[in-house]
Amino acid sequence: MLTMDDCLGLANLEAEEVAQIAAHEHLPFMTALEKGASLLHEPWGDAAVRQMVWDNLCSADRRRPAEAASLMTLYNDTCTRHPNPFDRRCSPARAAGSQRRH
Repeated sequence: MLTMDDCLGLANLEAEEVAQIAAHEHLPFMTALEKGASLLHEPWGDAAVRQMVWDNLCSADRRRPAEAASLMTLYNDTCTRHPNPFDRRCSPARAAGSQRRH
């Protein structure tokens, strides 16, 4: 039987990162864990995880300033753990998709 720590290790995510994915996407923890693991298999997945934590940080900074400091620490840790600089907004597939809409 897999433990929660096993699942987090297999996903290459920390529990706090999964909690932020869950909050950002309005998902239960285990679903967010699955989504995070799936994202990290994409070339742009690291950037997506970092962006979710950043979005939550920006929201907390406005609404819950006491939480912002811990989210800033988590964001810095997430950037260290998931440094891939790939920007999905610049991917060829995205550019091709945006050209078809015009």
